[in-house]
Amino acid sequence: MAFDAQHTPHDERTRKLLGVIDELEENIRRFQRGELTPEQFRPLRLAMGVYAQLAHVKHMQRVKIPGGRMTADQVDALAEMTERWGRGLAHVTTRQDLQIHHLEITDAPDVQRLLAKAGISTLGACMDTVRNVTASPYAGVLPDEVFDVTPHAEAIDRHFTFHPLNRKLPRKFKIGIAGSPRDQVLARINDVGLFAREKDGVRGFRVYVAGGLGATPELAHLWLDFVHEHDVLLTIEAVLAVFHRDGDRKNRKKNRLKFLLRKVGAEELLGRFDTELARLRDEQGESLASTFRGLVADYAEAPPPPTEPASASLGDAAFARWKRSNTEAQAQPGYRTITIKLPLGDITAPQLRRVADLARLFGNTEIRATVTQNLVLRFVPEQRLYALYRQLRLVELAEPDADHVTDVVSCPGADYCSLAITKSMGLGARVREHMAALTVAGDELVGEVGALSVKVSGCPNSCGQHHIAEIGLTGLMVTGKDGVERPHYSIRVGGGGGEDATLGERLFGRVPEEEAPKVIAALARHYVAERAPGERFRDYAARLGVDTLSRVGLGAAEGVV
Repeated sequence: MAFDAQHTPHDERTRKLLGVIDELEENIRRFQRGELTPEQFRPLRLAMGVYAQLAHVKHMQRVKIPGGRMTADQVDALAEMTERWGRGLAHVTTRQDLQIHHLEITDAPDVQRLLAKAGISTLGACMDTVRNVTASPYAGVLPDEVFDVTPHAEAIDRHFTFHPLNRKLPRKFKIGIAGSPRDQVLARINDVGLFAREKDGVRGFRVYVAGGLGATPELAHLWLDFVHEHDVLLTIEAVLAVFHRDGDRKNRKKNRLKFLLRKVGAEELLGRFDTELARLRDEQGESLASTFRGLVADYAEAPPPPTEPASASLGDAAFARWKRSNTEAQAQPGYRTITIKLPLGDITAPQLRRVADLARLFGNTEIRATVTQNLVLRFVPEQRLYALYRQLRLVELAEPDADHVTDVVSCPGADYCSLAITKSMGLGARVREHMAALTVAGDELVGEVGALSVKVSGCPNSCGQHHIAEIGLTGLMVTGKDGVERPHYSIRVGGGGGEDATLGERLFGRVPEEEAPKVIAALARHYVAERAPGERFRDYAARLGVDTLSRVGLGAAEGVV
C-alpha cells in the first residue's frame, strides 16, 4: 500500500522543509536553463542530499534518519520512494541514513516532498552541513546503558537543521552519541562524540572533539569530562562556532575540524572551545537550555505491545541460531530487540513495506537503522519471536549472524561512487560467499568466532569505516607485470569503538581482490584458536602484533604484492 501523506499535519518544521524543497526545484530549473553553472549548482543540490553518481547522469538521494529512528509509517514512505524512484532498492548507510540511486535530478523535489510530509528530511544529508546525528539503535532498552540518548539525538537534529550556520560551514560536521559503553555509533570518529554518564546523580555527557576518518584518520580528543545534559546544545554550538570561524575554507581537503586541531595543536584548539563556550554560556546559556528542555519534552516512543504468558519453546536449529545471534534481551522484562541483517546494507521496497508491517504486528511500530547497515525492531515479546522469525523468512530477511564475519559493512564503491577505486560491495559479496561455503561444508567458523566487524572501503576516504574495523579493507589498483591494473586491498586489523577506541594497524602487502576472503577466514580461524578467554579481537591483534598477523593472514593468499 502506498504511503498516504494527504492527511499528514504540517507543522512549522514541515513547512520550512517544503520551502527549501521549492528552492531546490527552482535551482534545478535555473541549472537546466544555463543560469547556474555545474559548480554553482553543486552545493545547492548537495545541501539537499542529492549526490551525482558516476558519469553525473544519474543521482543518489540521501535521506537523514536522526538516531536511525523511524516509524512504520515513515518506512512506508521510504518504501514508496524506493519503488518509484530508486529501481526498487534502498541502501542503509554507515551513518544510519538511507539512500537510493539512479535518480533523475528533476524527480528530487517530488521525492523530498513525499518524505517531508512523512516528517523525514534530506536537508543537510550532504555538503558543508551538520550531517545526520547518529545514536545507538538500542538506546532505551540496553541493560548496561547509562540513559536513553534518543531524545538528545532528535533535539540536536531539530535545533541544527535550520541553524544560521548550517549550510555555511567550512566542511561537513558530524555528531555521534553513545548511551552505553558498547558504543554502537563509534562516537570517537565524529567531530563531536558524546558519551552518556552520570555524575553525583546528574545526567550528562563526556565530550570528545575533532575526530574523523578519511585518508588520514583521527580519533576524537577528550575536551570536557562532564557537561549537564541541558547544556548539550550549548556545547555543540561552541564547537560549531569555532569551526565556522577558524576552519580552512581555501582547501577542501584540509578543512575538517581534525585538520584545524593538527594545525594549531590540541591544547590551543581546546582552549578556543573553552573561550567560546564561556562566551555563549553568558549570552545564550539559559535560552539554549530552555530550547533543549522543550525539544526533549516533545519526544515520545510508541508504547510496547503487551507481553504474553510463557509457553513451550518452539523452533528448530536454524531459529535457535538466529535467536542467539540476532536478538537480545531488553532491560524491560519479557521483550527482545531484533536485528534484521541486510546483506551489504541493501533492502528492497517490498521488504521495507514488510518490515513496517512487522513492526506494527510484533513490535512497538518503530524501526531503527544501525551504523552496521542493519535494521532493528524493539519491544518484541519473547513469546512471539518464532512467529516473527517465520514472517522474516518469507521475505528473505531472517539471515542469522548479525554483526558477525558474514555481516560485511561496505561503502557503495565503484558501482555507484565517482570517487571509488574498487567495487567494495563486490568484495563484500565475495566474503559472504566464501564464509557461506565454509558453513555449507560443515565448518562452524562463523559461529565460533562470534561478533567480528569486517568493513570495506572502495578508496582511502573510509566511507566504509575500515580504519576502525576489527578487520578493515581499503581498495586500490595495482599494475601487474603484464601492465594491467587489477583491484587489490590493503588490510587493517584491531580497530574498534568505545571511549578506548583504536584505529586498525595495516598488515604488510596488498592482496588481490579474489584472495581477500581467504585472508579474513585465516585471521578469524587463528583468533578462535589463539584468543584468551573473553579476549576481544582488538586486544588479540595488539597482543600478537602486525608481523605475526601478516604471516597468518597474508600467508593464506596468493599473489600478495
